[in-house]
Amino acid sequence: MNGTLRPSPRLLALLAALPLLGACQTGQPLESGQHWTCESVPSRMMKHFTGYRADKNGAFIDFQYRKKKDINVTLRRHFANNSATNPFEANDASQTRRRPPHSLAPDPLYYMHAESVFIGLGILGISGSFVPIPIESILATVFGGWGEFGRGFTQGAKGNAIKPPGVSDFEVKNR
Repeated sequence: MNGTLRPSPRLLALLAALPLLGACQTGQPLESGQHWTCESVPSRMMKHFTGYRADKNGAFIDFQYRKKKDINVTLRRHFANNSATNPFEANDASQTRRRPPHSLAPDPLYYMHAESVFIGLGILGISGSFVPIPIESILATVFGGWGEFGRGFTQGAKGNAIKPPGVSDFEVKNR
């Protein structure tokens, strides 16, 4: 031995990792930190059960309508062998039609939709009675659709739901 100390490999590894440990951040930015509060529970439950995100999807009533239209197109493609976007088929007016008033009165099938049938089948399997519950339609009514729900009973389908789709949403068919 020449009188020099050689550091152990463990000490060298600790010294190499020391700058990484100093770069760790213990707190979160304000937006991320809001995730762990009691006020965030309803929005997290809504996102988990329905897929709805208020920052990306707009109003819930419009989100659930788009979701119903997507389900309709999927069911048509699989069971009727018919696609609304196929350029070789006749134009489908339901793709550009305005959203009907969100109410049971003018069109109960729109309000109930296929979701309530699947919920009813689940309840049938559990309890023995078929009770269709349109969960997303009820949520859309509770979270901002009360006025439209009432107008559906008083004005019928003439109530103003939303604007027609913008020009950027149109596609040229048969090209």
